[in-house]
Amino acid sequence: TPIAPPTEPLDAQQTFVGNLLLPHADRLSSSQEPDVELPLALFDVQDELMNKIISKGCGEVAGQGKIAMIGGIQINTPAGTCEYFLPKVFEIRDNKNTKVADLMASF
Repeated sequence: TPIAPPTEPLDAQQTFVGNLLLPHADRLSSSQEPDVELPLALFDVQDELMNKIISKGCGEVAGQGKIAMIGGIQINTPAGTCEYFLPKVFEIRDNKNTKVADLMASF
């Protein structure tokens, strides 16, 4: 069941994210490495949300304008070591939401 509405405004985002993760509960609970699977599931729900936003708003891009989408998972590391970004999406879309370039091979 969805998480109850937050009582504190600062908790609203966490509640929203928690509700988005509910469909992935089985995936997370059955994972051999839930600490690895959780950021992947978070990316999937955020990517789905971004695609919905782009789908609704892409027509507002004027003329031959394009939309660049880049997304991935930021991996925090211990102090004194470099952090890491795992790219998952790098593409260009037109104002009809058609993918015109997939640039993931760049990585």
